Amino acid sequence: MGETKKEALIEAMNIVFQNNLFKFGDTYWRQKSGTAMGTPPAPPYATIFYAIHENEMLKKWSKRVPFYKRFIDDVFGIWLTHDDPAQDKLLWDEFCADMDKWHGLRWKCERPSRQ
Repeated sequence: MGETKKEALIEAMNIVFQNNLFKFGDTYWRQKSGTAMGTPPAPPYATIFYAIHENEMLKKWSKRVPFYKRFIDDVFGIWLTHDDPAQDKLLWDEFCADMDKWHGLRWKCERPSRQ
């Protein structure tokens, strides 16, 4: 892709994401944060946006999470438990807190199975 096409694409995306207008009842609103659901570029934008955080976070947890896959907002991973259940709970809680440290996004972390 030529430099001019890249610049045009970036400018077009900025226009889309900075002008999220929607109607609620009989009033119109401009969304200030995030992206409007239903906008065609929203899913890939959201996926890339969280992947920036995810890539760094997973480096920290690579010894506990040897397998991790995400599709949009669903995650499947393998958690290697600590021998001490109390320590494992502390590590798990810290991992879940790290997942949530990105622009107000919140994940529902379910306790891993010990089977």
